[in-house]
Amino acid sequence: MGPPREAPSAPAPTPKLSLYATWPYSVQLAVAVLLAMGVGFLLSRSMAGDPVRREPPTAETHEATRGPQLDLNRATRAELALLPGVGPTRAQSIDDYRAQHGDFETVDDLRKAPGIGPKTLERLRSSLFVGPIAQTRATQTPERLPAAGRAVAASSSKTKKETALTAAIDVNHASAAELQKLPGIGPKLSQRIIDERTLRGPFKTVDELRRVPGIGPKTLQRLRPHVAVEQAAGVAGS
Repeated sequence: MGPPREAPSAPAPTPKLSLYATWPYSVQLAVAVLLAMGVGFLLSRSMAGDPVRREPPTAETHEATRGPQLDLNRATRAELALLPGVGPTRAQSIDDYRAQHGDFETVDDLRKAPGIGPKTLERLRSSLFVGPIAQTRATQTPERLPAAGRAVAASSSKTKKETALTAAIDVNHASAAELQKLPGIGPKLSQRIIDERTLRGPFKTVDELRRVPGIGPKTLQRLRPHVAVEQAAGVAGS
């Protein structure tokens, strides 16, 4: 008898491939990139913690963050120049308008000053206010007040200069300092008055103050109760 035959060995089992392994390589790469991005996002969220929940701004927080306001009628030229969109030139324009026409009654009246347009006014609105006395004069006219309060309203509408004047000022002889006591007259206009009467002779009537550059109808009306014209041989200079 010959040697016994060896039993044939069973074939090796075929390994089962996962579904992921059957995908094309480009798909596998894309899935791996997305998984890596997702893991990175979760790690960054966990390290940073929950984001702080922001409450919408209230009127109080807006008031606290918008900065201090300036009184339009009391701010100096240097303070006005620091406002957004103003600068030295427009600050000078605002100051000149106050000197010629008196206090602003509302912030919207700032549009009357040369160089202040609608866009500039909107930028300035949150940085300016008009003092209580001027606001009362603007909103409560004598016609709306009872008869007993009209005299009070009339006196409160006067400026400090008008209240301080006790006698009319002769525009043909007054010095620059005396002329500056008049409402709406500052250093520039007082010098212009002196220059005008020196170059073209003394004023014959109060209406002739219109000869002075910068004195318009409104300024003249404010000056009329407080000025006088006296004829004399000599006219005082500055």
